[in-house]
Amino acid sequence: MLESYLKQIPFSLTTQALCLGLTVGLITYYTFGKKKYKLPPGPWSFPLVGSIFTMTCKIPLYKQAFDWKKTHGPAITVYMGPIRCVVLSDAVTVNEALVKKGSDYAGRFQIYSMEYITSGFKNIIFSDVTPVWKQLRKIALQGLRQYLYGSKLEEKVFDSTSKVMRRLKEEEGKPIDIQKYIGLLVFNILHGVCFNKSFDINNKQFLELLDVFEYTNNEFGNGLLEDILPPLRRFPTAKFKRIMGRFGVFLNFIREEFDAHKANFSEDDTKDFADYLIHARRQAILDDPEIENLITDEHLVYTCSDIFSAGIDTTRTTINWTILLLIAHPEIQTKVQAELDKVLDAGQAPTLNDRERMPYTEAVLHESMRLCPVAPLGLPHATRCDTTIGEYEIPKGTMVMMNHWALHHDPENWKDPEIFRPERLLDADGKLAPKTMSWLPFSAGRRNCLGETIARPEMHLMLAILLRNFTFRCPEGKTIDLTPNGSLSFLPRKSEIIVEGRT
Repeated sequence: MLESYLKQIPFSLTTQALCLGLTVGLITYYTFGKKKYKLPPGPWSFPLVGSIFTMTCKIPLYKQAFDWKKTHGPAITVYMGPIRCVVLSDAVTVNEALVKKGSDYAGRFQIYSMEYITSGFKNIIFSDVTPVWKQLRKIALQGLRQYLYGSKLEEKVFDSTSKVMRRLKEEEGKPIDIQKYIGLLVFNILHGVCFNKSFDINNKQFLELLDVFEYTNNEFGNGLLEDILPPLRRFPTAKFKRIMGRFGVFLNFIREEFDAHKANFSEDDTKDFADYLIHARRQAILDDPEIENLITDEHLVYTCSDIFSAGIDTTRTTINWTILLLIAHPEIQTKVQAELDKVLDAGQAPTLNDRERMPYTEAVLHESMRLCPVAPLGLPHATRCDTTIGEYEIPKGTMVMMNHWALHHDPENWKDPEIFRPERLLDADGKLAPKTMSWLPFSAGRRNCLGETIARPEMHLMLAILLRNFTFRCPEGKTIDLTPNGSLSFLPRKSEIIVEGRT
């Protein structure tokens, strides 16, 4: 069989012999040469190609891992080509990894496509745990608290929603692509935070950047061969080239904005997050001159990119899913609006201070995040040392994925997990129930979402303002398609909807 494959290789006899030797050597190494660990069980795999023959593109990996849990347990080992990946699919194992042994599992698996995009992991999200990562994360958290918290968060949300609401009122009664308007709403919040600017709905650059996000999310959502087959990195596929080219448009936008801020920077007038990063780096250099070589302008550019892209993707996708779910369940949309009308006086706009008095609205948002996790497998962790999970041994450098979709759909923790029922997240008094490890859209531990404490009130306020002013429904004779896009992502499909103003 191997000989028949070799005959298809259009190389010399010497090259074919080298290929044969390499293949046999790798199989021997993987079979006999490596230290033996008591790894979690998993689907059948073969050296080099891994579990490819037991996986199907028709079923997303997060669902396959959940199905394998029934036969192999909550911790399974899957091989993506030569890459060993442990997938954790219940609250007990995820809690052990992220909380009890958080340091062991705090690494970030180094994916080639992310290395390419971030010029060697100069950002926060995809960087491993290093002194530079710790410093950048600390600076970013301080900057977010200064420019996107409390009254400043409220101001940004009000400013952005007012522009979008004017546009929605112009389109009242007409079928529209709501994702475009929610994209503008979230985009302008982050644009204001990072660069103190905003776009209009028909701005050419905004539409181009929104298209970049749509395209790269859909394409990344099915994975890239270059991440699991190293030889392709020298001869990348057309898909890889297209994605990198499109994402480069976004990076150029961030870099140009940052360079303009640096050229006009004044210590006496820091207006936004980009100014704060420049200021924080200069102060850090005064305290420790070595920082100048460790944290460069490129690190700050990619930090802005992190805040911008992560904030836009997670927030707009969550709000889009929530609106689609409310259209599919109009009785729940009516209950949210009834709560808003009860809490607020006539003509009064919701504020952050009203959040605690709107637990049902919050529960709707949380139930949307449970049912439709934006990143169903989270971001890939890596073990920083030899460690364990339950009775199993996990080698240093292993990719580890937390199956958020499995946590959110586990019938042992959620009755009728496929049903959209916000009441399940309220306690006996009608208040929002305490968060558990079975609800984990923002992850936990050392690599938890940088902006969770900001994203939750931000999304609540946006949703409250939108539902206070509008009712969303399908055009006559049509229904909402809630089937997600992507095998590694969970993206809503394009849907035309009708927006109606509330009197």
